Amino acid sequence: MRAAWTWILAFGILTVSTPHTALAQDVCPTFRWTTLGTAGGPVPTEDRSEPSNLLEAGDLDVLVDVGDGSVNQLARIGRDMGGVRHIFLSHLHWDHAGGLAAALGLRWMNEFPGEVTVYGPAGTQQVVAGIIASLGAPARIGFGTGILPPSPESRIRAVELADGQSITIEGLTVRAASNNHFDQSVAESGTEALSFRFEHAGRSITYTGDTGPDPRVTALARGSNLLVSEVIALEPLVASIRARRPDMPAPQMAAMRQHLSTHHVDAVVVGQMAQDAAVRHLVLTHFAVPGPLAASEAYLRDGIRRAYAGPVDLARDLSSFDVGCVEG
Repeated sequence: MRAAWTWILAFGILTVSTPHTALAQDVCPTFRWTTLGTAGGPVPTEDRSEPSNLLEAGDLDVLVDVGDGSVNQLARIGRDMGGVRHIFLSHLHWDHAGGLAAALGLRWMNEFPGEVTVYGPAGTQQVVAGIIASLGAPARIGFGTGILPPSPESRIRAVELADGQSITIEGLTVRAASNNHFDQSVAESGTEALSFRFEHAGRSITYTGDTGPDPRVTALARGSNLLVSEVIALEPLVASIRARRPDMPAPQMAAMRQHLSTHHVDAVVVGQMAQDAAVRHLVLTHFAVPGPLAASEAYLRDGIRRAYAGPVDLARDLSSFDVGCVEG
């Protein structure tokens, strides 16, 4: 029964590589970033999913942040959690981690082989332990086959990373750097927000996660083939808040503007960071903008162009960006 169930689950996701494709991948392994979700902040929107990304590095499929609905977004590109054995969390705000329980639980329920590891800042082990605990009752129930599933503890583990730490996974090197998305009081609580640099076969992708202006992120991104950065439209966003909340006291509005400008990055800041880091290609995601993205596109592009003249893309959900082995 289990074999039949597994076959049914796997049916339809088989892919075939021609000899030519296999040869090409041997010469230049895949290095591709897909923005599964590009929303900014914890408020769901009708046109963008919560923050989530898929990194393909050779034969590795890696999730980078796992906002709500990530498994559905994977399905929309013909993928599932069976191919994902590594997940990186930039920080533990729930817009970036709210889909983790579904990703881990559905992977376990489908009995995909192997272990999945969740990497993230301090506190990640507590989050993962809570998810494993929530799978206790389903583990006792089973899936109707008469055979109890493997214990969640045997299939899921967590590894906490710190500023400056590097790890290598099957040819993919990942380096973490702290950033200033959190204020000092949060940092003193023992957790932090991380940015990541991924290096594979001589190429590099840097992901800011959520960050404010921070020289550590610029240093991490230096020389990257691809910089994937959060962005806000600071002035339009503040103007929108003022229009919607004319009753907001001036000190509260000032505190809101201070938060947005120090814990996130406006387009001008992103453009300067990309220029200072000499990155080859800039991709914007995690859009904190008032209303539809199209209404803020000119503001974002104009801000970027004040300092950075390289190629810029405003990612949509399910946009993909390939980093080739030969770049001009």
